[in-house]
Amino acid sequence: MPSGLRVPVFFLLMLGLSSWHLDSGHNANTISRAAMVAAVVEHHTLRIDPYHQLTDDKALVDGHYYSEKAPLPALVVIPFWWLANKCQLITPGTHGLLTDELLRLGGFLCGSVPFALLITLTWVRLRERATALSPAWIAAAPFLGSFLFVYSGSFHGHLLAALFIYLAWLARKERRSGWSGLFASAAVLSEYSLFIFPAWWLVMDLLNKDRSALLRMALGGLPGLLLLLFLNAHITGSPFTLPYSHVASHVDTSSVLGMSVPAFGAIKGLLFSSYRGLFAHAPVAILCVFAIAVLGPSRSWRGWLLHPLVVPSVLLILMIGAHSMWWGGWAFGPRHLTTVAVLLLACGLPLLPDRTWVRITFMLLSGWGLIYAFAAKSTTGYGLPTGVLTPFRSMIAPAVKHKQFVDGQWPTLLGFSPAMASFLFVLTFIGVLYVLRQRTAERQS
Repeated sequence: MPSGLRVPVFFLLMLGLSSWHLDSGHNANTISRAAMVAAVVEHHTLRIDPYHQLTDDKALVDGHYYSEKAPLPALVVIPFWWLANKCQLITPGTHGLLTDELLRLGGFLCGSVPFALLITLTWVRLRERATALSPAWIAAAPFLGSFLFVYSGSFHGHLLAALFIYLAWLARKERRSGWSGLFASAAVLSEYSLFIFPAWWLVMDLLNKDRSALLRMALGGLPGLLLLLFLNAHITGSPFTLPYSHVASHVDTSSVLGMSVPAFGAIKGLLFSSYRGLFAHAPVAILCVFAIAVLGPSRSWRGWLLHPLVVPSVLLILMIGAHSMWWGGWAFGPRHLTTVAVLLLACGLPLLPDRTWVRITFMLLSGWGLIYAFAAKSTTGYGLPTGVLTPFRSMIAPAVKHKQFVDGQWPTLLGFSPAMASFLFVLTFIGVLYVLRQRTAERQS
């Protein structure tokens, strides 16, 4: 295969796996974003009044309803849905242009594509290494064997936001501060809590008296900031007031926007529990923590404090641990720590040493992660009720046992049963990794 085609082909293979399941479930979170898209395309307004009864995730301002989600995921989908409508490719449903096809399109653009890009970018950093394990395996298995895969194909903003933060960090490493600011602002427009990253980077530039980097990053982030201020003013009447401040339901009046102080139980639950624990739902991240801590570029406390990812990642964990709904509602894994999981994998995997014990540990952790994530993706998805404290034992394993597979897989459109579609997915995954392993062996021989 010509070298210029390897990256696009790898990306398309990962995109095929990540878009095998496209979510059209009527979840309040995804419906809120889809409602904004439908409102703009169908009614030329940000008001989601015609659809508001479909979701509890909404803002109520002056008698009108709006999506209270960070706006960029919806803004990404709007031009595609507008074009499809103009070309008369859409069949309106019971709720007009808010259809299952819109949810699938949002899941593809904001879930599948970012997920495949993250794996591809990680593979690009790994592919020149001569290792016993294929670089394709090292890049793909940890991502697919994690809670991140369960959200690919779903119209959430987490994976899109994580991609932008990763791109912002890569640009910052290369001293391209303007691009770093642009990507970081896009991340914040996809998930508000990620403001911690650009804020910390600006503080670092200020302390280092790097005025040039500070100015270029600020200018790069200015378009995103202006867009956010404009949308805020249009919806709430104040450029500095988010729609989230006007949520119509699930309001925590005991604190500011649901925030208090970090709770030990929440931090433990976010990192280590089988309920929402990061290391339980992205097991290879455990190995990545070791690689970053022992083999990373920072060996001193000062180095860790100055690292552009460590402090904001810790602050993000603490902030989510301080929220009244730290568990993320109906979810699989710690969805609000998606960016932390992505950064651990994307930054840690290239640092893994090619040693026997590392390879064995990697295979064991990624093997369990793949079983867990594939089982969840094929049955319950991320729709796990808040009160289910042992998701695999209580819901996922019984669903597999009773063959309760989801029908949101494209082979079902061809008449295959959900069970057969899930079986074909596993075969396809094995086939893709086998082909990539053979290509790696050919290059190294």
